Amino acid sequence: MDLPFDEIKEIRFSRKRVPISPEMRPIYRISQIILVLHLSSTKQTASLLKLQLFNWGLQNEGRYERLIKLKETSYFPIIHFDPFLNRALTLGVAMGVFSFNDKTGKFSLTEKGEILAQSILNEDVFLEEKKFLKTIRKSLSDTYILNLFKERYSS
Repeated sequence: MDLPFDEIKEIRFSRKRVPISPEMRPIYRISQIILVLHLSSTKQTASLLKLQLFNWGLQNEGRYERLIKLKETSYFPIIHFDPFLNRALTLGVAMGVFSFNDKTGKFSLTEKGEILAQSILNEDVFLEEKKFLKTIRKSLSDTYILNLFKERYSS
């Protein structure tokens, strides 16, 4: 079959807007990370594993209870490691909201991130997430999460 490429003189593409769910937008994830670092992390720092766990937990209210009871059950849930979270972290570092420490492997809130955290806390946004993170507080440390993870997946 011969295609009529010789007869085609011009091809035009037109961009069409595609709606993106708010949960998939980087600023949404950055805001969630800011809240986790500010409300539920010691010294406002957290490992990628902790951020992935909390990202998984914040996806729906059914998972809130599983995270709250993680200390009681000592059973690390099977979670999906979300590439969108990694992109949001990269963008957040580029924006100066987070910093990454190569030695500890942890992300931290910067001064700019702290200002954004206060703004988020003062607004009527992320109400369920803020309530949940204030409930769980700093009870799940990076060390505890890492040890549970190793127990669950080392064998």
